Amino acid sequence: MSAVLLRAFSSLLAEKVIIKLDETFLQNQLESQNLENRVRFKFFLEPQYDLDQFRVIEVSVQNQSPNQTLYIDWDYSALIDAQGREQRLVRLPPGMTFDLLPPQVFSVIAPGKTLQEQFTAESALKREGEIGPLKPDRVMVNLASLKPDPRKQVSPKAELPSLTFTLQFALRFGMGEHNLGNLPLYLVNCRFIASVLPWVVNIPWNQRGEF
Repeated sequence: MSAVLLRAFSSLLAEKVIIKLDETFLQNQLESQNLENRVRFKFFLEPQYDLDQFRVIEVSVQNQSPNQTLYIDWDYSALIDAQGREQRLVRLPPGMTFDLLPPQVFSVIAPGKTLQEQFTAESALKREGEIGPLKPDRVMVNLASLKPDPRKQVSPKAELPSLTFTLQFALRFGMGEHNLGNLPLYLVNCRFIASVLPWVVNIPWNQRGEF
């Protein structure tokens, strides 16, 4: 009986994950490259995720420069997972049917304007059939390590597992040059922390997910 209850309690812990941006880390990244007054990031994250639900992120990027165009170089942008493995970020335009081999088009943000894009990691994409469109059908980041082992004793007061991953954005500023690859490259690392939510969030009668 106790083993059954332990497995049930462990499953509550494994249900939901919260993902948060490390705001201080991002601010330090911007300040170290003198970008704090030139670009602003805002990420749209769900309040909580299932372990296999985290497939896409939406970001808003504001070009705060008064006279320079901001370019997001997607082919130089990357997701770096908790183990340090790196892969390309892929922008998700509506009805995408392209192959991953050709270079991606830069996102262009005029001075004072804001661009909102959805993107994922290259490994998260899967093609529907042999010639169907590519869709984000796998997780961006493997969160399986956050799932508690039901064979181990779990204490309600135990520190909940977490991991970090990084989205690295490659930015270029220019004045309408034709060869964008020659513009200076800024790599801005946005660090995220994924944590298991406290088990009380997943109790059926806790409708508002309070903890």
